[in-house]
Amino acid sequence: MIPLGAPGSNPWGVSGVLVEMKRRVLLLVLPAALWSCSDGGPSGPGADASGDGRIEIAWDGRTVEWGAPETLVASFEGAGGDAVVWRSLDDLYRDRPVVLGHGPAITTAALRPGATRVEAALVVGGVTLASDTTRVTVEYRESWNVTLEGSVPYPSGTVGDVWVADGRAYLARRSAGGISIVDLDAGPSEIGRFTAESLFTQDVKVDGEFAYVSHEPVTGFIGYPFSVTVLNVADPGHPVIVGGVPVAVAPSAHNLWVDGDRLAVAAARTDYSVFDISDPAAPVFLHRIDPSPSIAHDIHLRDGLLFGSAMGFGDDRGRLTVASIEGPVAAVLGEVDYPPQSFTHSSWLSADRRYLYVAEENVNAPIRIYDVTDPGEPRPVGTYQPRLGTVPHNFQVRDERFAYLSHYKHGIEVVDVSDPAAPRLVGFYDTRPGADVEPIGLAPSHEKEQDTFQGAWGVHWTEDGRIVASDMNRGLFVFRFTGSD
Repeated sequence: MIPLGAPGSNPWGVSGVLVEMKRRVLLLVLPAALWSCSDGGPSGPGADASGDGRIEIAWDGRTVEWGAPETLVASFEGAGGDAVVWRSLDDLYRDRPVVLGHGPAITTAALRPGATRVEAALVVGGVTLASDTTRVTVEYRESWNVTLEGSVPYPSGTVGDVWVADGRAYLARRSAGGISIVDLDAGPSEIGRFTAESLFTQDVKVDGEFAYVSHEPVTGFIGYPFSVTVLNVADPGHPVIVGGVPVAVAPSAHNLWVDGDRLAVAAARTDYSVFDISDPAAPVFLHRIDPSPSIAHDIHLRDGLLFGSAMGFGDDRGRLTVASIEGPVAAVLGEVDYPPQSFTHSSWLSADRRYLYVAEENVNAPIRIYDVTDPGEPRPVGTYQPRLGTVPHNFQVRDERFAYLSHYKHGIEVVDVSDPAAPRLVGFYDTRPGADVEPIGLAPSHEKEQDTFQGAWGVHWTEDGRIVASDMNRGLFVFRFTGSD
C-alpha cells in the first residue's frame, strides 16, 4: 500500500440525500493536500525566508481570454528551475492555494475568469527562499476550439452518464429511469427508450448488441429487481430485457464497466463485483473486492486489471485499488491511500495501458497521473490542473493524442495527452455559460461553486471525432473539436 498526501474525490452525483451528503462533506474544513503543497505552503507576496534567493515574474499585465495558454515566466537566482512553485493565491484546493505548476514557466490556461493573484516561489527543502506575485485578468468566453453541432434537451435532474457506440448515444436517465437511445446522425434525436418503475440509473455501458444498465436504489427507487439490467439493443427503437444481476447478488450499481466477457460493478457505499458475461443473459458472479474502510464508487477494467476508485468519509481514507481478476480468486496488486474525507472519483487507463488518470471530485482538484507499468506499485508522474472554479468529474482518454474531461459547471475540456505526464488544455465548451449563480464562500474562487454538482456529467466520442457530453441540467450535447493542436 502506498500512502499518499493527496486526495481523491466525491461519490454518487445522485439526487436528494446523496447530493446533500456530498455538499456537506465539501463544506467541512479539509486537511491540507500534501501532494500539491508539500513545498512548505504559501509564502505570500514578497516572502524571503533566508535571503539566499531571488525571483521575479515577467508579465505585461494584459487581459487574456479564458483558457488561453499565455505564458508566465519567472527569472530567479539561488535554486534550480525545478524549485519554482506557481500558485493561485485566490483559489483554494482543500484549504490551501491551488498549485498551478512547477518550473520556470506556466500558462494561464487554468485561471478562472476575473482577476487572480499568481505567485511564483522558490522552494527548497520545504523552505520558501523568495517569492513574487502578479495579477492576471482573464476575460470569460463560452468556448474555445470546440463548436456545438447539436443537442437534445432533457429535464433537469434526469441525465447521468453517457456511452457512445455505432453512431448512437446511450444516455442514463437517473430519476427518469433507464436509458434514452439517441441517433447522433439524425438531428441528433431520440429513437428508443427503456424504463421501468422504481429504476434509478446513473450509468450505462454498451458492448455489441447488449446494453448494461445500472440501478442504484435510493429513497423512492426501491423494489426494482436488478442492480444491472441487460438489454438487447440490436433494434435500438425497441430495447428488450434479456437478463440481469439480481439485487440479492449485487445490491447496488453506481458505475459499470464491460471488458470482453467481464462485467465489473461498483456499488456505491459497498464494494466492487465482477461477473462473467460470456452469456450476457445470465451473468455469473466471480469476484468481490472490498476497499474498506473506503467506499466503492467507480470502476475501470482493462485486460484483466481492475482499477477501483473509492471515497472516504469522516476519518476514512479514499483509495485507488488495482486488482487482477484473471485467476479463480481476485488478487489486490496495489493500493494508493489518500487522506481522510478524500473522494477518489474515477480513473481511466491510457491507450497504451501505461498511464492511469485519476479524477477527484472536489473543487479545483487536479487530475493525478500514475505510471502503472507495475500495477502493484502505481507511481505518480504528474498532474493536470483543469480550469479553476468548479469540480472535475470524469477524465476519459480517447487515444494517444486526446482526452476529454466532463467538468460539471464548466462543461467539457479537450486535453492533449501526447505527453502523458504533462497534459495541456487545447479546447473547451461551457455547457452552463456565464457566472449565473452567487458565491457561497467555499473557497474564494468562481461563482459557479454554488450547487456544485450540476452540469456536465459524462463525455464520450464517436469514431468520426465528435464529442458527446451529458449535462445533468440541460441534456445531451454533440460537439466537434476545431483546433489545430
